[in-house]
Amino acid sequence: MVRMISIPAPHERMSAGLYLEARRWLLANDPDGPRMLEWSRRGVGRPDTPERMAGEIIWIILCAGRSAQAARTIERRVWDAIHDGRSAVEAFGYRAKAEAIDRAWRERHRDFESLGSVLDAGDPVALVEWCGSLAYVGDDTMFQLAKNFGADVCKPDIWLCRLAGIPDRPRRAVKIRFPACMDLCRYLADASGDGIATVDTLLWLACNKGIIRVGPDAGEVTFRPDLRRGRAITE
Repeated sequence: MVRMISIPAPHERMSAGLYLEARRWLLANDPDGPRMLEWSRRGVGRPDTPERMAGEIIWIILCAGRSAQAARTIERRVWDAIHDGRSAVEAFGYRAKAEAIDRAWRERHRDFESLGSVLDAGDPVALVEWCGSLAYVGDDTMFQLAKNFGADVCKPDIWLCRLAGIPDRPRRAVKIRFPACMDLCRYLADASGDGIATVDTLLWLACNKGIIRVGPDAGEVTFRPDLRRGRAITE
């Protein structure tokens, strides 16, 4: 039997002041801070070509289960293979993911038409569901992909769940994780003037760089700026 947990109110987990302090630090000191703030505000939105859409899907597949820094290194090899007409499996050894990447590129025109119909309907729930129907886009990354296509939602990943008060174990269903993470992001968005997607992006960046820290037990959230941890994701 799964133990029930009581999820704290957002203001009990993280104050607006802590978020704003971390936000200021990222913009002043982190090489990715200004770029990711701008990206989160502008977003990718509706892709204008099947190739651009496929690139977003492929990036999400690569990010699943690894850091963005590691995914960037693999991404270069994957695109070299795609542009040479070779299978992505020649770029890295995860065959199931490579097959999902090959499918995303091979069927990009059909996916582009399907995505266009979903975006025309203007239903963010349907957009998330469409993203989740793609091979190797999971119940966390479907929100990230939907966000990349313009939905003002957060990705209920392990870091955001910890910030919201949900420990790593046992793994909670997305129907529990997503609303709790949205509540936290909405609270911080209302307090800061940022959009939900922007709050989510900056919290992710702060956790990725280790300046906001919270353990697997979802204990105390702390802000610990450290100039040594500023390696750019694009490096």
